[in-house]
Parts: sequence; structure tokens; C-alpha cells
Amino acid sequence: MMKKHQNRILILGVSLLLGGIFLTNCAPQEQRSPEEIAAIQRAKRDSIRKANYNRCLFKMSNADQYKIQENWPAAIRNYKDVIELGCVEDFADPLFKDLAHCYFRNNQPDSAAWAIEEGLIYKPTDLHLLKLMAYYNRNNLDKTIEAWTRINNLYPGNTEYMFELADLYFKAGHYDEQIALLEEILQIEPDNKKAELSIIAAYEAKGVDPIELYAKNFETDKSNPQYAYQYAQRLIDSNNYVKAVTVLEEALKYNASNKSLIEMLAESYVNTGQQDKAVLVYEDLAQKNPTDNELLIKISSLYREMGQYQKALQFADRAVKIPPHNGKAMAERGEVYLAIAQANTVSLNLNDKLVYHMAYEDFKEALKQGNNNVRSKINFLESNELIITGQRDYFLATDANKVGPNEFRPVGEGYAWITRTVKVQ
Repeated sequence: MMKKHQNRILILGVSLLLGGIFLTNCAPQEQRSPEEIAAIQRAKRDSIRKANYNRCLFKMSNADQYKIQENWPAAIRNYKDVIELGCVEDFADPLFKDLAHCYFRNNQPDSAAWAIEEGLIYKPTDLHLLKLMAYYNRNNLDKTIEAWTRINNLYPGNTEYMFELADLYFKAGHYDEQIALLEEILQIEPDNKKAELSIIAAYEAKGVDPIELYAKNFETDKSNPQYAYQYAQRLIDSNNYVKAVTVLEEALKYNASNKSLIEMLAESYVNTGQQDKAVLVYEDLAQKNPTDNELLIKISSLYREMGQYQKALQFADRAVKIPPHNGKAMAERGEVYLAIAQANTVSLNLNDKLVYHMAYEDFKEALKQGNNNVRSKINFLESNELIITGQRDYFLATDANKVGPNEFRPVGEGYAWITRTVKVQ
């Protein structure tokens, strides 16, 4: 009797245990935490993926073959099978890019755009996908702006991408957003002409004269180099160099070492007939930038135009020794020698021809360095017989002209300071 009673108790205990387990497994989903639910769902997806992986691999291979054959419907069908089989995470790249391509070639642009949007769920920072989003939505301005905004957020400071977005803002009439973005570009690249012109276009599209705004900004904060640059550049663009000089002189009180503002001031001095001031500005800048041969060329050119040939030649000589050796500096030195000869020639003689020949040698070297602009100078000197061609040109040389065998230097008023010589064959 006791044994029978014990058996009943054992059976009851086992029943209660099994019942508890059953009730636990059958607990309503709402009793589980979101984390538990997500974990169960993820486990199910992973299980399906693993089970279907080989089938998906086969479908992807089929789809790729159909794509090569340009059988777009068959390729699309196989790519969609991969999605339905739950293998998206394994094949997200290139699944959605290729699916979008097939939809597009099958004249289904909206479906192509959808495929890219789906791909971005799995690859939200994929640059190629984001560019494809912009491409496949190019008739949807809002979506295109969204794509380029996301790209700019991923790659801050990339001016190429910033211009893409700025152009879209202009098309959409979002001028304030465009201007703000273009001003960011100018903070990165202060001399970017495209950004400057685009800002002007945006203000004009808004019905605002940008020069008024630039003037207001500058008067509000004269120490801001960007405000000064924008205002002065607009004044220069409108040929108001006199006002530009005033603005730049004031701005440089606060930004004395700003190279862009200094060069603009020198340019404005030149265009208001103040070459003497311009050359001093350039010389000061050249002292701070001794390897900038463009500056040295400008200084030489200004002194040459002012008739101060010795100073012009000093700076030209310095310029030809500094890279890049692209023929610009050599051409400038040739112009200096040409100007010296032309200023001193009354009745053409050997001394004149020796200096003309120095110009000729420099122009020939400039051409060799790649500067094709000097061809007309070379032709001019040759056609007018202003160069030394043989004994008939130097048989009247004086002892003062002779430096060595077949080597001569110019002498006389206007040439005595020149130390260069000419060797003839």
C-alpha cells in the first residue's frame, strides 16, 4: 500500500515538472523582453541563412550569368529569390547593386531606386550605394539631395562632394543652404573661383546684389579675412579698383600676413596706376616667400614696365633659378633684355644686337622649357635680323666688346652695367 502511494507521488511530481517546462516554453510573447524577442528572431534568421546558404550561392551565380547574357527578368528573379531565402546579409554587396542595375536596364527605374534603398539598410555607409541612390533618383530632387547630404556627412570637407550638394540646392531653390555650403568651401579653399561665382549666382537668384551683403559683412567685422576677401573680389570683378584698394588697405591692418589679400592689393594698385606701390607690396611678400618664382616674375615685370631695367633683371635672374622651370621666368628675362635693347637702340649697332641676342637666347630656352608663347618673339628677332649670326655681325667689335675668343659683351651708355656675354660660333 505504501509503495503504491509513493508511486503516485512520483508520478505527480514528474507531471508538475513537465507541465512547468511546457508552460515556460509556451509563455506568451508579450511576457518576453524586447531583447529576448530580438535574440529569438535573429537566431531564426541565422538558422534560415545557414540552411539556405548553398541555394543562395547557386541563385547568385545564376543571376550573374543571366546579367552577363542581359536576360534582365531572369536575373531579377534569381536575385529576388536570394532575398526571399533570407540570405541578404551574406550577399548584400553586390546583391542590391546588381539587382538595381538589372531593374534599370529592364526599364524599371523605380524598382532600381527601391533596390538601392534596401541595400542601404544593410550598408548605410557604402559610398558606391549612396552615389547609386543619387543616380537612380536623379529625377527626384529631394531623394538626390538626401543621398548627397548623407555622403557629405560621411566625408566632411570633401569639396567635390560639397559642390555636388550645392548644385542640387541651387536647382531646388534652396539658396540659403547653397550659400552656407559654398562659404564652407571657401573656408577650405579661399581662392576657389567656382565657389565665389556660385555664391554670386545664388544671391542674384534670390534677387540680392551680393556686393551689398559683402559690404555690410565687412563693415560689421573688418578683421574677418573672409569678409574682406569676398568684398574686395567682388569690387575687382566689377573693375572698382579704387574702392578695392581702400577695403584691402583697411583689412590688412588686421590681417597683415594674409597672402591672398596682399596679392589682391598689389593687383588693385597696378590697375589704379600705382605700380610703385604694387612692386613694394610684392617685394615684401617675396621676402616672406623666397621660393615663389611667380612673385619674382611679377616684380620683374613691374620694374620692366616702369623702365627700371636693372632691378627688373635682378628679379628675373632670381626667378630663372627657382622651379618650376616651365619657361615663364626665362621668357620674362628675355622680355627684360628686349626692353633694354629697344630703349637704347637709336641706330642699330653691335651693342644693341648683343642685347637683342641675349633676349633671343632666353626666348629659345623658354620655348625649350615648354613656353610656346615666345614663338612670336623669336620670329620677330629673326625676321628683323636683330641677332648675332656670324662674323659679319661682330667684325666691328672693339677691344672693349671682346671678352675672349668669339665672346663679346655690350658696352656704352645703357649697357655698361650688363655683365652677361654672348658667345658666337
